[in-house]
Amino acid sequence: MHDALALPAVRRLAGGDRAAILEHLLALAPDDRYGRFASALSDHAIAGYVARITLDRDLAFGIGEDSGRLSAFIHLAMHDEIGELGASVLPEYRWQGQARRLFAAALTHAGHLSIARAHLTSGHPAALRIGRGLGYTVETRPTSPRATISLSSTAE
Repeated sequence: MHDALALPAVRRLAGGDRAAILEHLLALAPDDRYGRFASALSDHAIAGYVARITLDRDLAFGIGEDSGRLSAFIHLAMHDEIGELGASVLPEYRWQGQARRLFAAALTHAGHLSIARAHLTSGHPAALRIGRGLGYTVETRPTSPRATISLSSTAE
């Protein structure tokens, strides 16, 4: 029997998931692309971004449907002790806690890898709210990166 309340699993993504990541990001409307990348990237630019993700080094997590389609995706590009974070949730899956679950997985894992901070290029209000809601200190500024999450500041 199918449990209607069961949440789809958050899973770490690997090289075999690249096509699903691309499909997810291409499905974003222009405003959502801007919120995700701080730029309204073209399809070609998104394809280049996905091709450059270093999935064996970076942290990438997704939540998907049984079909393999990703409803939500988060990528934390690793740069020594700093990560650059970007997340997106398809419109029909918003307000279901998927972004919060992805942030929790990525930030917790990054903290275990000695990442001190995660930069948010766009400083999207939902990302700021989620970071603070998870107990992290989030600093904002008028220039890029628009926000920084301190990974050493979670509430115990």
